[in-house]
Amino acid sequence: MKNGKFTSTIIRMQYVPRWSEYAPRFEDNAASHSFRCAALSILIGIIEEKAFKQPVDKLSLLARCLWADLKNTGTGSIKHVTKKESLVMDHIRDYETELSKEIVSYLSKSLQPHVYDYIVNAQDHTPVGRLVDAIDTLDAFLYCHRESLCDTNPFFHTKHQELKQQLLNAELPAIGWFLKEYDKQEGFYEFIQYIMNLDTVKRWNGNYNLVPDNDATHSFRVASLALFNGLLEIERFGNKSIDLYKLLARAVLHDLPEALSGDVVTNFKHNNADIKRAFEQYERETAQLMIDKLPAFFHQDLTDFIVHSKTGDYEGEMVDVADKLDALIKASLEMRNNPHYADTYYNQLVKIQHRYENPCVIFFLAYILHDLTYSNLIG
Repeated sequence: MKNGKFTSTIIRMQYVPRWSEYAPRFEDNAASHSFRCAALSILIGIIEEKAFKQPVDKLSLLARCLWADLKNTGTGSIKHVTKKESLVMDHIRDYETELSKEIVSYLSKSLQPHVYDYIVNAQDHTPVGRLVDAIDTLDAFLYCHRESLCDTNPFFHTKHQELKQQLLNAELPAIGWFLKEYDKQEGFYEFIQYIMNLDTVKRWNGNYNLVPDNDATHSFRVASLALFNGLLEIERFGNKSIDLYKLLARAVLHDLPEALSGDVVTNFKHNNADIKRAFEQYERETAQLMIDKLPAFFHQDLTDFIVHSKTGDYEGEMVDVADKLDALIKASLEMRNNPHYADTYYNQLVKIQHRYENPCVIFFLAYILHDLTYSNLIG
């Protein structure tokens, strides 16, 4: 059982660059890309279900979009043109499949059947697999469009148009609806920019950071921890009452209001009860402002996923757990190089130990944190 190695794979996603050979204005990596794909999949699932009355396994769609690219930690970001080259494409596909299977093998056996579907089968020929593949292209289209607006490289102008045509040729109704609304460059378009620009919100300001962090990479890790923890509690500890889709969607979108508000230092936000209440109200109002830009059929789901992401139900607590565990991981990674983070690590650990008794927290502290700390000390 190598659950700690699986967690290390999640962490390494932000070290896999994307588009770097084209000198983009916005640096990108596999973690940020996977966050955006996951966020877009939530919208696409709602469009399928409510605009087109098509049943869709929204949990499988979201989880596959989140973890489809974990194999990139072993291959790097191979260019699309290379993947389609007849001399090597079969070798690349076979190697990616074997890597995906190896990543699944890191997990407890009770989790492996679900995760096999989310990773190995992510872009298969099922309706969900086709949507995952289209969402991957959709994110590339949106990324190239953002770059083209900055006039950074003529490549992005051309690629933006090429990818749009590719998406239209796929003839997937939800994708077509998305593109039509996006082209209006109002409400829906503005909401998508919040997702796209979450990677510009830097975290841990005021500290020396060996590993740069932003809200997109953080949201990817929090969502990944939430999915792992939810599966663990359901399959290993028998908590069948968890709504895994709601937990995962909330984890993906929990920090989206910071696209407008920015990342405010936690110690200040929680300095006293009055400041804490004021910021909680500000964040709720910011989230609602963002949601109101969308057509009405999105509102109920996204209000739950964003405004109520950390409310008092068990899924809300699990999002908060994943958020705190990610801060602990960050401090663990940094403390060898910055003594300040040793204090952060200790304070975060004590806070988690005193606040939570969830089975997934006990499992994390007993097994995964031990493995991560050991690997950091000998790395």
